[in-house]
Amino acid sequence: MTTHGRELGGEQVETQLRADEGDPVPPGVDEFRSSFQRQADPAFARQRSQQARSARGGLMAAGALVALVCLFVIVGRLNSGTQAGVGTALYAVSLASAGLSVELARRARTRLAMMAIILAAAGASLAGAMP
Repeated sequence: MTTHGRELGGEQVETQLRADEGDPVPPGVDEFRSSFQRQADPAFARQRSQQARSARGGLMAAGALVALVCLFVIVGRLNSGTQAGVGTALYAVSLASAGLSVELARRARTRLAMMAIILAAAGASLAGAMP
């Protein structure tokens, strides 16, 4: 492959030409090709599966931790004899969101699980600021 420069909108753009065809190849195509070719490799598939499994496990642990913190705070507030107010209700909503994140992570919905964990943590911090 040979590299040639051409001007595109006032900028110098480097493209590669195939030696046999002469068609311009955008930069980065070789990396894409090699990543697609590796997908047929069983070791690559095992590695991706292991990464996904560990991501799900990490999200389940984080969601369970946030849920436990919310549960302990709710029990502490109810046992202290003070009135259960808006802060306790927000902790309960955060507990539900954290529990939902654990279930979403278990079902391999990692993006939704991360959003639920973020919402639970934000709700718990907001509830901590309330009297």
